[in-house]
Amino acid sequence: MEEGVKNFRLNTFGKVLIGGFALVAIAVMILTIMEQQPDEVGSCGDWDKQGIDVSHYQGSIDWEKVANETNIKFVYIKATEGSSHQDTTYVRNTQQARRAGLAVGSYHYFHPNVPVATQYKNFMSLVDLSTQDLIPVIDIEEKGRKPSKQICDSLDKFSSMVLAQWGTRPIIYTHQRFYNYLLQRSFDDHILWIARYGAYNFKPTPSLEDKRQCTIWQYSNRGIVEGIKGHVDLNTLFEGAEINDIMLKRRFKKTTAKVL
Repeated sequence: MEEGVKNFRLNTFGKVLIGGFALVAIAVMILTIMEQQPDEVGSCGDWDKQGIDVSHYQGSIDWEKVANETNIKFVYIKATEGSSHQDTTYVRNTQQARRAGLAVGSYHYFHPNVPVATQYKNFMSLVDLSTQDLIPVIDIEEKGRKPSKQICDSLDKFSSMVLAQWGTRPIIYTHQRFYNYLLQRSFDDHILWIARYGAYNFKPTPSLEDKRQCTIWQYSNRGIVEGIKGHVDLNTLFEGAEINDIMLKRRFKKTTAKVL
């Protein structure tokens, strides 16, 4: 009889354990499916503080629809990457987004293993300062083969070049994990733009280990915006930040720009 009770308990425990694993698996599956759902503009943050960032991956954009049928207030457009890559849609996107009345800025995708001077030269060979409304952005998402200190030093050199020509430090964009791993406590005088995504309608806000607060939060990479085919990154000005916080404080004269 005692053996029967023991077997009953073991069988019951096994069923409970298997049932628990099954529930966890179902919950993970549901969250994964939810996370893959597209997000609408304003699903996080204040409706009147929304922004997007685009590149050639978004294809041909109808900027009039973006401006008229959504509440997008600011746009960051990919200009360059590394020492030689230039986004083929940059000039068109910049001209048409500004023509539609949107505040426009540019970003450079930073390669840690490429000389800083050649990267900045590439960036400025494409960007016309007179077309810029927003503080420029350095996008860093990869470590490469360099030690952390050397990467931070390289970023600081690029930042100093921006400061000398633009009169402001650039905004630093990265993912939360990368910032906590490599950049924290190194760029206190820079505005931060942090990407952190989560399951649909359960989006965790950015949490930085050095207790800093970002100014822009990229909360989705699966946004749906009228005028753009496919998905686009969605951003919001974060907790008290205003559009003026990311606007250039000086205007530049017309420079030589590439023509469509």
